[in-house]
Order: sequence, then C-alpha cells, then structure tokens
Amino acid sequence: MNMSSSASSSTRFSKSSKVALKLTMTCGPYDRARALIEGTVRPEGIDLEVLVNKSPGRQTVVDGRSCDIAEYYSGTYIADLHYKSIGYTAIPIFVKRMFRHSYIYVGKRAGIRSPADLNGRRIGVQNWLTTTAVWARGLLEEEYGLDLRSVTWIADRMSGVGDWKPPGWLKAEVIPQGQQQLAWLAAGKIDAAITTGTWAPNVDPEIDFLFPNYADLERNYFQRTGFFPIMHTLLIKTEVLEKQPWVAMSMFNAWQESKRRCYEWLQWQRVHQTSLWYRALWEEEQAIAGPDIYRWGFQETRPEVNKLLDYCYRQGLTTRKFEAEEMFHPSTLTT
Repeated sequence: MNMSSSASSSTRFSKSSKVALKLTMTCGPYDRARALIEGTVRPEGIDLEVLVNKSPGRQTVVDGRSCDIAEYYSGTYIADLHYKSIGYTAIPIFVKRMFRHSYIYVGKRAGIRSPADLNGRRIGVQNWLTTTAVWARGLLEEEYGLDLRSVTWIADRMSGVGDWKPPGWLKAEVIPQGQQQLAWLAAGKIDAAITTGTWAPNVDPEIDFLFPNYADLERNYFQRTGFFPIMHTLLIKTEVLEKQPWVAMSMFNAWQESKRRCYEWLQWQRVHQTSLWYRALWEEEQAIAGPDIYRWGFQETRPEVNKLLDYCYRQGLTTRKFEAEEMFHPSTLTT
C-alpha cells in the first residue's frame, strides 16, 4: 500500500454520494461493540454487516466470507508489518484489552515461589506471536528479571506470517499433537504456562497462579504505567482504504460512538447489575482511570503502542523496532 498517496486522498465521506459502501466486519460479541452489532450506530457512508465471532482475533474469513474489517491479534499484525502479507491496515481501535498477570500459571510440583524461579525452566505458550504471551514475557523480563533466553518455551504451534522465522536465540519445542499443555502443567512436564485460558482457580489441584494477588498487581501496574494491555486491534482491508481512505475515520468514529453508548449502559448498570460489588468496582475504576477506561485513538495511546512494539522487537517478532506511526492508517494519526 502507498501510504502517502492514501494520506493525500480525501479522508472524508462525500455526503453528495447517495449510495452507501457495503462492507462486512467481524468482531466479538462485546458490550462496547453492541451498538454496531445491533445497528443502532451506523458508520457514516457505510452499509455495515457485522458477523459476530465468539472466538475473535484470528479470522478475517467467517462462514466462507472474507471480511472487509476484522478484529485481529495485535502481535500477529505487528509481526506482519515487514511483509504486509495479511492485506489489512490497522486503525487505533483496540477492540480487546486485558491485564495478563492472572494468565501466568505454575505447576505446584515445580516449586516456583517467585518470578525469578522461572529462569531456566520450561514454560508453555500457545504460539510465540500470541499477544498475551508478548505482554506477559515483556512484564516478566522488564519488571521481574526473567531471562527469556534461559527458558525452554513449549508451544502449541510455532506458526508465523510472511517469511517470519523464530529468532536464533529462541529455545522452543512444539507439544506433540493431541496433547494439551494444561495436562502437561498438572503432570509437571512443564513448570509454568502463559495462556488465554482460565486455568485457575479450582481447575486442577496441581495448578496455581504465579501471582495469586494479581488484582493488586494489576492496579499497581496501571497506576504506574497507564497501560491496559492491548490485545486485539481493528483492521481494514488495505485495498478498501486505497480506494476509499475515508473509511478509516468513519469506522473509528462509529466505534467511538458505540463505546460511548456502552459507557452509558455501564453507568446505568451501577445500580442494576446482577452482581455483589459492581457499583464499588465501577466507582473504583472511574476514580483511578477516569471516564474513558477503554482508550482508543493514536495520540493518547502512543506510549502503550510503543511499549508493545518494543516488546515485539526484543522478543523477535520483528527484526527492527517499528515506530507507532507505521502501524496505522495515516488518516487516523491525529486522533
């Protein structure tokens, strides 16, 4: 894609056009996407069909249909910045964010008492490019002194994008087909695992959290860094943006409006939610993070995007450190 030519093209939908552009989008069934899914928010100039995916992030094709807009794994997209093989360009809508302190598990047989005990051990991951693992490895290395090169990484798969190859320093094995890391962790065949699954508490008596006090650590991490780790990012087909660059901002604005309506609903739920302590948690979040807890846009999230890009470079997903501007369509860089 010629990004400069797209930037110089019109990035606003012409209201003189009477025909809306028909596009398809796939994303998860999130509360922040509900208004788009239900059609109560419509992106300007676009007749949008939403295909809901309950396992979102990896597919751009749903029910045999290639979607024009897709929620996608951020780590995989960043690894593809060298190759542009996916054929999509991101906008700074971070469809899914999650802290990952509670997604690092240890086997009780391994005798791991602190993150430092992970050095030289066998640690499971789903795939080296998995965004959850990127953030967790970065956290463990940067804040707890884990030497990533000392670890033998046991992966469900080692798939990549484009011509990506694992870095030469990486000691990796692939788990035999038909076997599961959860069972390996419980049996002591691996010492720890980073996964998107909820493997504790009360899943297996031999598995526990690395950080049992993860809730306190997540609060501390957010207050120190301002980061609510980016997992999935919204992508738009590059060929669509080359022809109609205004689609990037139309979709950005529509997602922002859908999120605003979600916030209104969450505030109403403060006194209606089927929950014991939702009100207290909602008010705590507002006090710490402000009214926009799920930030989108380029300017405010640039430090967080830079951190993710740095982790991707240090962990061998990319062979150079990309700048944040290189990740997104140019029309969205002023957001």
